[in-house]
Amino acid sequence: MVIGAFGHAGSLIMREALKRGHQVIGIAHRPHNGFDQTNIMIKDMLDLNRNDIQGVDAIVDAVGAWTPATEMVHYQGLLHIIELIKSTPIHYLKVGGANTLYIDKAHQHTLQELPFYYPDYMQDLCAAHTEGLRILRTFSNVNWTYVTPTFNFDPTRRATGNYRVAGEEFTPAASLNPDDGRNDYITYADYAKGMLDIIENRSYIRQRITLVSGDNPVFTQRY
Repeated sequence: MVIGAFGHAGSLIMREALKRGHQVIGIAHRPHNGFDQTNIMIKDMLDLNRNDIQGVDAIVDAVGAWTPATEMVHYQGLLHIIELIKSTPIHYLKVGGANTLYIDKAHQHTLQELPFYYPDYMQDLCAAHTEGLRILRTFSNVNWTYVTPTFNFDPTRRATGNYRVAGEEFTPAASLNPDDGRNDYITYADYAKGMLDIIENRSYIRQRITLVSGDNPVFTQRY
């Protein structure tokens, strides 16, 4: 199941899963023109129930929300799904926020504290992602994985064909300006490949990980 099936990440994750021969159902809160409606359920994630997830072995939460009125879905929607699947074998994978990555070895500071990376207008969204991760960490009876893309998450380019799995720490540019950053880039297409590899291998249970391909090909470009 892919929640947010019409979004940039969700649609590519769904496509990758279908390409690999999986049975997939997409969840979207409203219809979208220009998308294949096959295997799509139009339903708000907060209205999903146990009958809707019967037979599902993995749920990818790729929901996107960008306004103060909707950003709470990153933790309220997450909590709703977690309550449905706790103490079951279902693997829940959340498309996370890079703002939550630690920038120090003691794990006391996160990337969202650096204003060149996350200016004031993004702090509400950052807080919503932070709360979602905090909630996940409280559940020891859920098979969750928080899959963070690295800072530059690019929907515009094709897959490079390579990615690696990193941990919870991010090394910001020495100048604290992402224009000078390195090793902080992944395309949505490569991220989708990584997500399916995690699902198929049932790996990184109750862990937060980061997917990264390498350097941003256009250092001054933000995504």
